[in-house]
Amino acid sequence: MNRENKKANHLNSIRGTQRFTKPSQINGDANIVINNETAIPKLRKLAQDYVGVTNPYGFLTNLRNALEIPNLEGSSKYGVIIIQKEDGKKLEASLRITNHNSNAETYITHNANYEYNLSILVRKNFKINTFKPHENVKLDEYVYYGKKMAKVNNPLTQIINSIIGYLQTGIYEDTTGIAFKNSSP
Repeated sequence: MNRENKKANHLNSIRGTQRFTKPSQINGDANIVINNETAIPKLRKLAQDYVGVTNPYGFLTNLRNALEIPNLEGSSKYGVIIIQKEDGKKLEASLRITNHNSNAETYITHNANYEYNLSILVRKNFKINTFKPHENVKLDEYVYYGKKMAKVNNPLTQIINSIIGYLQTGIYEDTTGIAFKNSSP
């Protein structure tokens, strides 16, 4: 096992086994509110842990744990965020952390359709794009795949830092240059 895989496995064994006792997402609804004040320091620590790692094994679980989004089987992994924008207005949005493409209609089904919706998809291997837009859902999905990540310096750290920026400003910026972006409508 190479150094990168050992580090990824170690990171997953430390954080990936944590369990949260917060309420689960009932019927898949997005009722988990992400606390930006507690999430950002956890994300900064996680970003440091992923310096030099390009293997995404365990990454999504660790990312959801830092955001305090329960990683329960069968429930959608959405969190709701409220961002204070520079103009004084508040942006209410959903954040989805996943390993498969979105079907924008499920945002309506799961009560996760907000003013803006962001989905971050990270997979080790390429899979055909099955994203489905919906005319009533404003959604951007950033898709990251393993082989492309291996060509970028600290891609997982960059993804985390982009999420931190999103929690602070309401704008997600892909700094890796490798993300494929799906949009709805």
